[in-house]
Amino acid sequence: MSNIDWQEMLVKGRRRTRIQRIVGIIVLAVVLGFGLWNFFFASTPEYALNQLNKAIQTKDQKTITKYCNLESICGKAYDDLTRDMFAHDTKLTDDTKVMFETFYMKIKPQLVEETGQLILDYIANDNWQSPTGNNILKGRQLGIDYEFLIERSQLRNTELVKIDHITRTGNTAIAKVQVRDKYTDTIFTLQLLMAKNDGTWQVTEIQNYRGYLDFLGPIQEAGLKKYISATSDIVNKYNSILDTQQTRFKKLSQSGDGILTASMRSKIVSYVRSDIIPALEKRQEELDKVEINDGAQYIAAQRKESTRLSVAAWGHFITALETDTPDEFNIADSFHKDSLDVDHRIDDIIKNTAISRELPSIP
Repeated sequence: MSNIDWQEMLVKGRRRTRIQRIVGIIVLAVVLGFGLWNFFFASTPEYALNQLNKAIQTKDQKTITKYCNLESICGKAYDDLTRDMFAHDTKLTDDTKVMFETFYMKIKPQLVEETGQLILDYIANDNWQSPTGNNILKGRQLGIDYEFLIERSQLRNTELVKIDHITRTGNTAIAKVQVRDKYTDTIFTLQLLMAKNDGTWQVTEIQNYRGYLDFLGPIQEAGLKKYISATSDIVNKYNSILDTQQTRFKKLSQSGDGILTASMRSKIVSYVRSDIIPALEKRQEELDKVEINDGAQYIAAQRKESTRLSVAAWGHFITALETDTPDEFNIADSFHKDSLDVDHRIDDIIKNTAISRELPSIP
């Protein structure tokens, strides 16, 4: 091989070495740049909000609690919500309002703690699980209807549309996010207060939550009033029917010694099957035909639930009479109590829309 060939090979070798060094420097710069960018971005409120949104989509409870201070959010939202519940009630005196405020503050710690966990479960299961068993929030154990409180919070009918923008000031930031009320298809911009805690940004408060409640209230109430007005004839008609049936049922159940004979049981069973249950089902069929206006979805669902529970109660009552099974009587009683709770809730809804009307009295 000639000297020229060796020289050419040396030149090419040096050229490849320089190119490799340049490529290496570029790769290193890209890696370092991406790492630095990722490091700084990870310490921004934008990153925290994006991670929180992803965590909600993937149902990652651990990440949700990392970027979302549920105790703080629920606590401040609870204050806004409970004040909203009677802020516009002109029938309440100032002293009564103060009494309510004091009561709500006493039960606040228990409500906030339990609600935070229920929200996490709601995100994980795509379904709101009402408190059960010995949970203190079940029913009206705290003196309030927790289910109705959650409905008034707009929690279950509010969904995220998009993140608008974030304004940062030192260790706090305001994130504006668009949400949609699924009942009325109404768009609203919530302002989320974020704070930096040990290097991690967290959502700590919905600053204009009270404004959201005040904004949606009249819109939903308008649809609710239309629905209640449209169903009033049905409600009144079945009030009369069910009241008459209740009177008839009591007569059939009257016994001098408190013991129902086989003949009495047979007549009661026949009457429940032929008259009471069909009346409940027929009422629901007529209610289902009425258009549900925006904001009336919940009361319509509650009426359907009341019918379901009542029919179930009567079904177990029939079984109890036919089989003389104590457990069936207890089950029937449990369903009946649940239906009464729902009816009470419906009454509360109507009261809060300033419409004085009695719902059917189910025998």
